[in-house]
Amino acid sequence: MGRLVRLVGAPAALNIARRVPRLRVDDDGRVLDFDRDEPQDTVNQLLDQYNTVFGDVGQLLGRQATRDFSDSPHQTILHEAGILPAREAQPARILIVDDHVLVRDGLAGLIEPQPDLTVIGQAGTVHDAIEAARRLRPDLILMDIALPDGSGSQAARIIRSELPEIKIVFLTVHEDDDVLFTAIASGAAGYLPKSLRTAELLTRLRAAVQGEIALPPAIARRILDEFGRLPATTETDEAGGLTDRETEIVRELAHGASNREIARKLVISENTVRNHVSNILAKLHLHSRRDVAGYARKHHLDTPSE
Repeated sequence: MGRLVRLVGAPAALNIARRVPRLRVDDDGRVLDFDRDEPQDTVNQLLDQYNTVFGDVGQLLGRQATRDFSDSPHQTILHEAGILPAREAQPARILIVDDHVLVRDGLAGLIEPQPDLTVIGQAGTVHDAIEAARRLRPDLILMDIALPDGSGSQAARIIRSELPEIKIVFLTVHEDDDVLFTAIASGAAGYLPKSLRTAELLTRLRAAVQGEIALPPAIARRILDEFGRLPATTETDEAGGLTDRETEIVRELAHGASNREIARKLVISENTVRNHVSNILAKLHLHSRRDVAGYARKHHLDTPSE
């Protein structure tokens, strides 16, 4: 190592350095040799000498003296010695999933200026979200529920099954309870409305990164209310864990109803119907609406809902 550190404060710096055992510097302040068995001890002694000679500004000068060293592979020594400040944590890496480019770009514009958060990618479909998660390994995925080729809950299940360390937070306009509970059941770390203010969104994302659940109080209350209505014990659900709403939709699918017809009958949006159908296929491990109809007949779920 030809030049480990260049000292500042010459000529006083040279006199200080020459007090440290096994530390050799040339007349320009370049370090020629040091205690290679105990390099941290050399740095500590150098810092002590700076503090002794320069008093209150010793720590600052010590940092300046070792500025070149901070870019070397040995900078860990300086952090441990206290000459350099503690390393800042790397920003949390976020993948944004939404089928609207403007929404994705808008969210990226809010997140990127944050020093502790960074956007590493975007996706607009379930397929692309899964592929991006596998490739980029983000710390957190901020995802919409409604996607062109399925639901965010479906993507979350697949991603969480393969990469359980990734945290997933849904950001959506959907407030239907069944959609909410399905999202939480998929392993999500949070569920946020798109009407959220920017400051609260960032706060919730930071909480999720730290392992907390990102839920506004109103949504948390809805979840607790739902748990409060559950019986103490339940029998095994023959319908594969479907919610009441999903069971209604299975009955309609068994009779060949379209998404529009189901939406009209149940007074919900077609997007909500599509999300339910995607969740039903995922829960029952089926591939098509025809498969659902066959499942419904086998499990006596083909009686039309009233």
